[in-house]
Amino acid sequence: MSSQPCNACAKTVYQTEKVEAANAWYHKGCFKCNDKSCGIMLNLKSFKAADAHVWCEKHLPKPKATAVADSVSTVHALMSPKKTTEGLHKTHVGVGDAVSLGPDSVAVLHATSAPRKSVENLGTVQKGSVAHLAGSNNSLDASPSV
Repeated sequence: MSSQPCNACAKTVYQTEKVEAANAWYHKGCFKCNDKSCGIMLNLKSFKAADAHVWCEKHLPKPKATAVADSVSTVHALMSPKKTTEGLHKTHVGVGDAVSLGPDSVAVLHATSAPRKSVENLGTVQKGSVAHLAGSNNSLDASPSV
């Protein structure tokens, strides 16, 4: 029968009291969250392993993003020539002034010089009247048909 030291207290763990998790042995009483302020008792279903220690879900250390800023591919990408959209580099974008539509703008000139079109089929109907909707057959009477 072999025995190993407990990963938490470094005392010998015997077969009858061992909990094996994260490639290490623990006493049943030492199988707790590695966070000193927590100390919650864990079981084989609830533990999370990281950095050769066991943790509860709440205190599991989060992996930190590592950016390799000086890698060859990053330096190459930063130093490469920038692509321009076809024809975009030749257009004048402007200086940031707000667009104004004055009386001499092209849109206003087209709108004011457009031919006038008369409104069709109105005749002598007054605004707000419903007689023009269905002709002489007015289906929007105030009295319901029985």
